Amino acid sequence: MDESSTSTLGDRVRLAQRGDSAAMRDLIVSYQRRVAGFVYAITGRSDSVEDLCQMVFVKMARALGRLNAPDQFESWLFRLARNTCIDHLRRQKLRRIFTPFAPEHENVPEPEGSVGTEELDALRHALSQIRPKDRALLALVQEGRSHAEIAATFRTSVAAVKARLHRAREQLRKYYQSDED
Repeated sequence: MDESSTSTLGDRVRLAQRGDSAAMRDLIVSYQRRVAGFVYAITGRSDSVEDLCQMVFVKMARALGRLNAPDQFESWLFRLARNTCIDHLRRQKLRRIFTPFAPEHENVPEPEGSVGTEELDALRHALSQIRPKDRALLALVQEGRSHAEIAATFRTSVAAVKARLHRAREQLRKYYQSDED
């Protein structure tokens, strides 16, 4: 049995912090699908997921040595992913402000193979209407995270998470139902 299969997450993080490339690779492989889903949930665009995930893991590799609590790796990684996505969305918004709008920029199609049902389009539209931080919150809940885990990721209290989650769901419901009318 290899060491990474029997070690805890904290052990693997400590090994990666000491420069063990196998442990670093193991962390990336272990989290790449979840981070990709999280990034997609925040941005709503499948065409930027791969680039953003790569940015997240590069930042992770560079900053891992400064993580003082290896057992908090998961919440730290998702906080890093959330911040990377929010920065990307801000840059994108600024780019739209300063880039001339041309007809070819109006409708960029989703890549082949993506789901295109009306209901999914309505949900995507509703999600795009709420704040990126609220999309991140809903993505973590959808992934099955506990309120305590989410609170650690957002560096806030469980009560604040519950309140924000309630407001985010209400906003989502409002936008989703207005699309159905």
